[in-house]
Amino acid sequence: MFNRKVKLGFTLITVLIGLFILASGIITLIKIYPVIMNLSERSKNFVNVSFIADKIFTMVEQIYGNKDNELPEYIEGVLNDYPDYRYKVNFIEERQDLYKVELEIYWKKEGKDERKYFVSSLRRR
Repeated sequence: MFNRKVKLGFTLITVLIGLFILASGIITLIKIYPVIMNLSERSKNFVNVSFIADKIFTMVEQIYGNKDNELPEYIEGVLNDYPDYRYKVNFIEERQDLYKVELEIYWKKEGKDERKYFVSSLRRR
């Protein structure tokens, strides 16, 4: 009866719409990439600084937690594992044998000084 030809494949409009959607996705990813890299760098620094702070607080507890060792007003230095990061620890007496320990870790990032502060306490026994 009716002689219809079945057309198989994509039309030009379908291909153009697909390319437009693909290009929109790629452009969005290109715009987001620097933000993702910045967040990645910030989280890396935060993990490093947190690890350094934990090491320093542990060292302070081991060395100065005993009343036999004299407690200085402050200490500062660099850890061998992380030469780009410097630290300074201040000891503030709150009560007898109870000290507030303020830790400041700083490093250079793109020529600017970055800093992170931590606070803990130390009971001398």
